[in-house]
Amino acid sequence: MSRDDVVASMVPVCLDLARADPARADKLATIRAAATYQKRDALMTACWATMPGTDAPNRDIALACLAALDIDRMLAPEDRGAPNEG
Repeated sequence: MSRDDVVASMVPVCLDLARADPARADKLATIRAAATYQKRDALMTACWATMPGTDAPNRDIALACLAALDIDRMLAPEDRGAPNEG
């Protein structure tokens, strides 16, 4: 398996770790507030890119997971308005 295939296969694990994290909202806010070049490190600090059975986060998985999370398009709860019913 190539490195890209391994990274791609681990993105769902990262997303599951993010979804199951009880501190998800706070961690997402931290990632969202980070400068663009620091978002990957913020996701790694959140431990979502640390795969089960490993001791350290993986930078490539963090970057791919960050893209899958699409942090920049996610709205914070306070930014969400009522659904547009018009």
